Amino acid sequence: MAGTMLGFGGDGRYEKEKMIRNTKKSYWMFCLMMASGFPLFAQHDQPRKNVLFFLVDDLRPNLGCYGDSRAYTPNIDRLAGRGVVFANAYCQQAICSPSRTSMLTGLRPDETGVYDLQTHFRELVPNAVTLPQSFKNDGYFTASTGKIFHNSKHTLDPVSWTKVISPRGGRTYVLPENQNRKGKQGITEAADVPDTAYTDGKIAMEAMHLLTEAREKDTPFFIAVGFLKPHAPFCAPKTYWDLYNRSAFGVTDRNRPVGSPDLAFHQWQELRGYRDVPDEGGLSPEQEQKMIHGYYACISYVDAQIGKVMDHLESLGLADQTIVVLWGDHGYHLGEQDLWCKSTNFELDARVPLIIASPEMEGNGKMTKAIVESVDIYPTLSELCGMEQKHELAGTSLTPLLDDPLMSWEYPAFSQFVRPYQAAINQKSLPVYMGYSVRVAGWRCTYWYDIEGQNVVERELYRMDHSDPERENVAGRPAVAAIETRVADLIDQYRRNQYRKRNR
Repeated sequence: MAGTMLGFGGDGRYEKEKMIRNTKKSYWMFCLMMASGFPLFAQHDQPRKNVLFFLVDDLRPNLGCYGDSRAYTPNIDRLAGRGVVFANAYCQQAICSPSRTSMLTGLRPDETGVYDLQTHFRELVPNAVTLPQSFKNDGYFTASTGKIFHNSKHTLDPVSWTKVISPRGGRTYVLPENQNRKGKQGITEAADVPDTAYTDGKIAMEAMHLLTEAREKDTPFFIAVGFLKPHAPFCAPKTYWDLYNRSAFGVTDRNRPVGSPDLAFHQWQELRGYRDVPDEGGLSPEQEQKMIHGYYACISYVDAQIGKVMDHLESLGLADQTIVVLWGDHGYHLGEQDLWCKSTNFELDARVPLIIASPEMEGNGKMTKAIVESVDIYPTLSELCGMEQKHELAGTSLTPLLDDPLMSWEYPAFSQFVRPYQAAINQKSLPVYMGYSVRVAGWRCTYWYDIEGQNVVERELYRMDHSDPERENVAGRPAVAAIETRVADLIDQYRRNQYRKRNR
């Protein structure tokens, strides 16, 4: 049933209790203000909150604050201590442009029409108001540096910003052996150079300049900082490689889930073409170790850049008035399930890190296990900054979870992906199948549809009762018929654009 939580719980107790508390609080505040002669609308004169938004490319939740003891991420962990960590946040399509488009417009892929890396959402939904654009329209100074929308000139969105520092500059490689020609060279690089030799170090410096500029203005700011790593190739200063012992790394859970359809997978096309990666077939154990080592080195490199920007925010005296968000655009496979990179509906690709640190929220310093979506970020920031929501969004505000991370929150999360794989990369290659996936507590279900005939061609259902990836497809088994019917109904409503999250 559209407009409800579709039988997965949620009796409204939190909303009712909060309404009662707020009503009582408002009554006594009214009495106090009347007695003291305090102006009734003085609260509107309070400064509006700023927003500092970190977007990180290809970052899965391999962070200390998410329980990864190997990851050296002291700055992100520090941010987690100031905000709420969302343990179960999911993107809407596990590839850069569709995921970012969905989050930044507050609309799902079927609403934007963006399923590939080349289509710009303005071609299909020209009147969409993006997250930064909504802040700009409300009087904010909106600025960006690095990769926010997809990192190409065609997919940028100038109308969203007061000021943009182009994300297209900088160097992928610095070692001579990797600069012989343009394009893919080595899959890894560890150069003994300062942070600013690579692009992300420069992006951090640019972000600090933007904060300084914003400090001098009389308006609140929305500043987005998009880091390029740990996206391949795994290039970072040697300092960050030295934080890890390579022998600690190796592929785990490398087998495909039992009974999973071929349609769910790809051939690691994103890795192919690098000089030291074979054009087909597998990788040697040494190559796998080196790549995973490089992925972690890149995470630590980005963590250090985030730390620099955060320190600068504090030095400017802005931390207490600024909401800080950390978001990864999608997850990543590091050899698990016979996969590398992203571009699937599996948990490792759909699950993303999300931290929201808004000053003075009751839940700060805690983690929530609630299932949330990237499309929820837009309405959340709008509410936190007191902005009127003027158009319909697909998500719902997460502010109740920022107050009470342990509250009941029974919404599902939806993801989707096209096949063949090339349809996500090249606008000229048309999708033939669409896999729609739903994540609820304990389960992930994916149904693959023939786009032309709208027939279900493959079904997947996995138990997700633990931290391991999907192990066995149990779709069609009598013992799980009830839950499969339940989640399949959610998928059907979602693909028909009939599912709506209930407004609080």
